[in-house]
Amino acid sequence: MSYLDSPRLIFSGFFQADVSTINNDVTMFDNATFSDVFQQLNYEGSWNPEGTGIFRLVNCQITGAQLAGKQMTSASDDPVIGMALQNADDHVFGKLVDLDPQQQSCSEIWGMGLRLTDGAGSTFFSGDYVTAAFINLWLRQQQATAPNDQQLAAVYQSVLDRVQWSGTPSSAVLKALQQASQGGQLSINMNVYAYGRDPSIARYTLGRVAGVIGPYRSGEPKHFVLGRQMVAAVQSNGVSAANGVFTFQAKVDAGRQVLTADFGNSLQIVNANGVFVNLGPLVMAVLKEQTDQVLTTVSADQIALLGTVGYQQPDWYKQTAGVQEFDYTANSWCVANIEKFPLLLLSPQANNSYKVLVQESLGGLYVRADSYVYRLDPKQSKTVDLYTTQYGKPISAAISFAPNNNMIGNAGPANVEVPGIGTPADGVTYASSMTTDTYGKATLELTAGVMNPATPRGYIAGQVYGVGYQLTQQPAQTIMNAWNFISVLVFSPVDIPAQPTWYRDIQPILQQYANLYPIMSKHLVELGDYDSVVKHLNILKLAFSLPIGDPNHMPVTRDLSAADRAMILQWMTSPGQDGLPLKGEPATAAVPPPPMATQPTAELTLEPIQQRGKMAVILGLAARAKARERS
Repeated sequence: MSYLDSPRLIFSGFFQADVSTINNDVTMFDNATFSDVFQQLNYEGSWNPEGTGIFRLVNCQITGAQLAGKQMTSASDDPVIGMALQNADDHVFGKLVDLDPQQQSCSEIWGMGLRLTDGAGSTFFSGDYVTAAFINLWLRQQQATAPNDQQLAAVYQSVLDRVQWSGTPSSAVLKALQQASQGGQLSINMNVYAYGRDPSIARYTLGRVAGVIGPYRSGEPKHFVLGRQMVAAVQSNGVSAANGVFTFQAKVDAGRQVLTADFGNSLQIVNANGVFVNLGPLVMAVLKEQTDQVLTTVSADQIALLGTVGYQQPDWYKQTAGVQEFDYTANSWCVANIEKFPLLLLSPQANNSYKVLVQESLGGLYVRADSYVYRLDPKQSKTVDLYTTQYGKPISAAISFAPNNNMIGNAGPANVEVPGIGTPADGVTYASSMTTDTYGKATLELTAGVMNPATPRGYIAGQVYGVGYQLTQQPAQTIMNAWNFISVLVFSPVDIPAQPTWYRDIQPILQQYANLYPIMSKHLVELGDYDSVVKHLNILKLAFSLPIGDPNHMPVTRDLSAADRAMILQWMTSPGQDGLPLKGEPATAAVPPPPMATQPTAELTLEPIQQRGKMAVILGLAARAKARERS
């Protein structure tokens, strides 16, 4: 079961992502060339240099619910409507973390706790958000009066873990939700959009969120639905929907004879208020024939209509978060065939025909990795669960794997050489193919090598890799979701000396964080200064020793290897004769950085507000892709 099953809660409100923006530019990681001027507001587009890194929900309420086919929109329907979905009250806010400056398109939420309250002191459930990255990033907002990250939207899907239920609510929806859930977990989906990254507006660092909480069944994927996958055609930049509607997922409940589809991150909006672009009537349908072709139009006699998408109705998005049920009980053909024929999202045209806006994956065939962001220390292995389906049902199928760096890289100023990614090629190894079992599941092992040179990107440790996957046998015209790949950060090897010293081993690491995250150095501890670090030694010991999932884990960005953290802790806990950590001697001459691989520059014309954000990264990736096509 998932958030697309019944019962479910709908919530809407705002989120805050108070990110530091200096680390959006990979060249800022070079200690040798860093200048304090880079930390100034609006320096070459650095719109939030003193960001804290927090991610939290703001003013989120339950604005709808669904139980046994009934949609509820007010407290008179069920008292859960109007309750508040709030952050945990027993620890600090969660953190928003990019995998790497050269892979900013899978930002993860770490250490976030959520709870449902009545606003008067009673908490009905609380749980921990299992770390997950957003996916299906696209240019959702049509109005481009300020071309920046506000146009982008994405979706988070995960589970709430260790859910604790309390109280005796009179809500039938809550009682049913508790009974339907397994393993102390709930499924949660959040659509994030209309992010305010302009310091001149009232909702600076705030964006809008609309989401769903539903039951979770143990053993199912946590970050996508085993269901029907509607894969949109996109333009050459990879993030603009060719027909104005983006990729989404749906699920058939054969027992209830209902199709539930999630349009929450797929419909274009006019502006930051979330007003939908008027695409005219939209209808869901089932194609009455098999096809291995991408369709552009169909006739009325080729389809069985399921119903009209309600996006033009008042408060539809607020009350549903874009999740809509289509009851096909009265359509005998659908009852018999919906589980073996493709779904279509259509726009009615003249002459009894329909334009195909989004089509189900060809042949109903689909493969997805559940988790798709990984951090690996040298020689460490981690596993990736992958699932293969046909029309939403598990099948045994062969999967092929190969490097895919199409959506990774860049992240530097326009026309400036930046480090290359994906080298050395053996930095991460994995099988070239495998076959899923009869339950449609396979487990891929990713293994990190010991990189040589240790820092192939020169001034920035580690290396990023993209691992692509696809069904070995699939229709030739298959449209691939560009975001369906695995991102891996492999940490550089570190030889920990017997007696680490400040100048030789610790200061170069902490200085980089002092440069990139000035909020800490300016207001708590100056990380690049020995005396300041020693003064705050106890709190730093605690922060560096916390588990990676803790919201107070240091570094906030989770981009420091286990060996580096161990070396820092060893230095902090191994005092010299004066009782203080060893200081050592400053280097007499700067050591020239090792040579690094670079990647082609992208010719871009950007306004200052477009720089240092995901929009700049995406535009750069698109420009590089076009340059490759021309060469």
